[in-house]
Amino acid sequence: MSGTVVLTEKWPVLGRHEQAVVWLQVWADLGRAPRTIDAYARGLAEYLLMCEREAVDPLTVRISRSM
Repeated sequence: MSGTVVLTEKWPVLGRHEQAVVWLQVWADLGRAPRTIDAYARGLAEYLLMCEREAVDPLTVRISRSM
């Protein structure tokens, strides 16, 4: 689990979302390359920050498309 600790230090938003850390740990346990986990963590952190900024639940948010 030390890898996810490093990720939550790098992107503190991950530490505020337990399921995000669990999801990243699953991928790490599956043997994904550290740089892959880092890339997943970075993208997930950006998404979670946007959800926090917009005050939406990252687990239930829906995207509406108007054309």
